[in-house]
Amino acid sequence: MLQAFSYVRFSSSQQQHGASLARQQDMVGKWLVRNPDYALSELSFQDLGRSGYSGAHLENAFGRLLAAVENGAIPSGSKILIEAIDRAGRLEPMEMLPLLSKIVKAGVSLVTLDDGIEYDRESVNSNHLFLLVAKVQQAYQYSDTLSRRVKDAYTRKREKAAAGGGATRRTPLWLDADGQLVEDLAPIIQSIFRDYADGIGERRILARVRGQHPLLGSLNPTTIKKWLKNPTAVGRWKDIEDVYPAVVPKDLWFRVQKRLTDGTKLKSASSVYMLSGLVVCGRCGRNFGVTNTKRSPPAMLCMARHRLGEAGCSNSRSIPMHILTLLCSQTLQQPLHRAAASQNLSENEKRLIAIDGEVADLHRKSENLVELLAEHGRALPSIGVKLDRLTSSLEALEQERALLRTSPVAMSISEIISLENELLDEDPERLNALLRGVGYKIVCDGTRITVDEPHLQYGGHHQVFEYLGSHRPTETYRLSINGDVFAIDMPNSKRVAADYAAFVVD
Repeated sequence: MLQAFSYVRFSSSQQQHGASLARQQDMVGKWLVRNPDYALSELSFQDLGRSGYSGAHLENAFGRLLAAVENGAIPSGSKILIEAIDRAGRLEPMEMLPLLSKIVKAGVSLVTLDDGIEYDRESVNSNHLFLLVAKVQQAYQYSDTLSRRVKDAYTRKREKAAAGGGATRRTPLWLDADGQLVEDLAPIIQSIFRDYADGIGERRILARVRGQHPLLGSLNPTTIKKWLKNPTAVGRWKDIEDVYPAVVPKDLWFRVQKRLTDGTKLKSASSVYMLSGLVVCGRCGRNFGVTNTKRSPPAMLCMARHRLGEAGCSNSRSIPMHILTLLCSQTLQQPLHRAAASQNLSENEKRLIAIDGEVADLHRKSENLVELLAEHGRALPSIGVKLDRLTSSLEALEQERALLRTSPVAMSISEIISLENELLDEDPERLNALLRGVGYKIVCDGTRITVDEPHLQYGGHHQVFEYLGSHRPTETYRLSINGDVFAIDMPNSKRVAADYAAFVVD
């Protein structure tokens, strides 16, 4: 049985969710019903979302189709089924016609399903040649005219935006139809950026803002990630500043971009316990979790041991949560100082982030120009000129980046204390994220408790404590620090209750 090969193409990836693919496949099916002598080959060719005007399809499925014709994988006497001539490409006629002639010269027919015309050696040598030339020319002129119109509209839009006239486009939720800030939504958007900069992941951010505004009803983590990368947040459109009102300050924007470019996977902090993720087992490295019993105050223990017993971990010792919370409050100042300092970027750091973005953009443009230069050579001398300019710009940016040195801006002691109190009282989850971001850990191995404060510059700092257990008669916990034993009142002891009552009376 003779073979037919289908070729399907559309330019925009958005058409993949539309009717274009289904329509082209349906036309192939109807042709096969009308031509029962032909069977559809398992070897098919699809360029989904590939431009026929730029020639991108020649590096993909259509290029493989031409190679299959040349090497005989598509034998003489076969037919290639396409919706219309423009599906084979919208290149200039002097480029497109030689490609189609390769197919016909190999004894393979080209069937356009929209009009039922078959182009083979015999028909092209007679009355179909002029028809083929006309269709190829029409396809090119349509795409060329459309391309010029789009470029012209884009240029006018850029000129309008640069002149302060705004830009007409789809905008994020925090901007209304007139491009102005939605006032009651702006603070929530700012909190989203701040939380991410502080180390809280998109899913936890979603849980924190859910239900705070009607416009956020369909919000999801993917949209949050897109917002974090969107320069509209600081009022920028493309490379034009102040097109829109900024929803976040540039300092916060740069902090978020730094976090994004670091490539660090953020972990979601607990919404219940501030210590979650900060207390780990010294034997197996797993997290400690909280257990509550009616007979004693909350305690933390190795979750591997809790779930699997001795098979999970040999560390069976639980530590009162009150002790761990106290140790955290006494040792978090330096880690919080480093965390807070890391949130303040120097002008050099901001410029480095901006340079990274500019360099990445120029590299993409450079790669596109190199491809065009390889394809057209000296036929388009302007490409070489543009490539030289890009190369010079890249070299200048690389030199500037090499000269810059980052240095975080130090915070004063009073600012650190103020931030600590604010986070402890109002947002322990954010405090948790900041501490985890600088590697702060409380490591428990039996009764030995080590507070680990890594610091890349100074090699780290460790404080070691020994938990000596509880003393029920005095309702205290015993803790050893450098050989000295201290008694710490239990949170529900009579003494604590009496002190609190006296405080309320006074």
